[in-house]
Amino acid sequence: MKKRVFTVGLAILLTLTLLTACVSDLPAVYVQSVNEIMGYGSLGENNLCAGVIVAQSEIKIDRDENRKVLELKVEAGQNVSEGDVLFVYDMEEMQLTIDKAELELEQLRNSITDMDAQIAELEKEKSYAAASEQLSYTVRIQTLETDKKEAEYNISVKERELESMKNNVGNGEVTSPITGRVKTVNPDGGYDNYTGEPLPYITLIEAGSYRAKGRVNEMNRGDFYVGQSVIVRSRVDSSVFWNGIIAQIDSTPEQSNNNMYYYSPSDEMSSSSNYPFYVDLDNMDELLLGQHVYIEPAGGQEEHTGLFLYGAYILGSEEEGYYVWAASGSDKIEKRSVTVGAYDEFTGSYEILEGLSGTDRIAYPDGTVQEGAPVTDTMPAFEEGGQQEDIFPEGDFQEGDFQEGVFQEEPADGGLG
Repeated sequence: MKKRVFTVGLAILLTLTLLTACVSDLPAVYVQSVNEIMGYGSLGENNLCAGVIVAQSEIKIDRDENRKVLELKVEAGQNVSEGDVLFVYDMEEMQLTIDKAELELEQLRNSITDMDAQIAELEKEKSYAAASEQLSYTVRIQTLETDKKEAEYNISVKERELESMKNNVGNGEVTSPITGRVKTVNPDGGYDNYTGEPLPYITLIEAGSYRAKGRVNEMNRGDFYVGQSVIVRSRVDSSVFWNGIIAQIDSTPEQSNNNMYYYSPSDEMSSSSNYPFYVDLDNMDELLLGQHVYIEPAGGQEEHTGLFLYGAYILGSEEEGYYVWAASGSDKIEKRSVTVGAYDEFTGSYEILEGLSGTDRIAYPDGTVQEGAPVTDTMPAFEEGGQQEDIFPEGDFQEGDFQEGVFQEEPADGGLG
């Protein structure tokens, strides 16, 4: 009896060993996430642009270079409300500046009084002088009159300066004109590395008023235009999106790569300039400042409120059920059942109601995929002279037929099979 049990156990062990060996010999299958396949995970596909949510407006607060700041009351990243004090001028120094300006103004007025007296005295002397001395007196009088006009002009300038200082002195406090957040503070001044313009003392961004900032390059700039409808999608969940209109496309290329991620060759002759553009959004529900998004032209995708997948990846039939080849948690190919919904003729894709998420990795069913095969995220290299297989092969199919890896171009009932 023991010998029989041993024999059965050995047979089972050998069978399992052979099955494991067969599975381990299967070639690795290339998989991609649904987001990547549908163009939501790679830049450049379907005119997809990386973007970031920025403030609708930025307020730049400059300090008076002629005044000394006594106290800076905010720092970068701090939230402020309208009317909050940003910084305070040194009032004592300002008062000294006003006193000095008033003294200079008084001196100019006294100089005009002295010149008037000199001109009157010279005119009196000229009336009694000999004819040979008349020209000398005339030149001296004209010189004084010219100096007087210059002094009068300086008085008008100084009076305006003094009036401005007195009007602006207040209590020396500079307050925030908006409710928002402090973006930058530049207490030591400086200049912008790209524009060469002086940096603002404080930059504020308004709260609750956002827009999307994207970037196009020379290759796809012609596909975007002011007034164009676009879709702004969440990078985390492609089914979450916002509609918007391109309000502005800058004509000056942007040198910085802040917030965007584009590959640019180092060769100056082969590199491509990037141009920022801005999207006004229909609503800003659940948007966060600094949130990274994708921006794409609204070419019929506005109706998408869920996850869509090209029909070429979906197998099966309505009677037996639909499925895809998906990567399991152990990185093996498995047969994953899915529930499909509406068909989008514009993209040739089907809505996935159940069974998949945007981050799930799936394989293209080229006929060689086998259940239990290992998966790889590395795209296979093609042999020289070879050609990548088209995932949308041409051909005529009979109504009701559903071939593996091929969606029907014109389903009779708007769905698969």
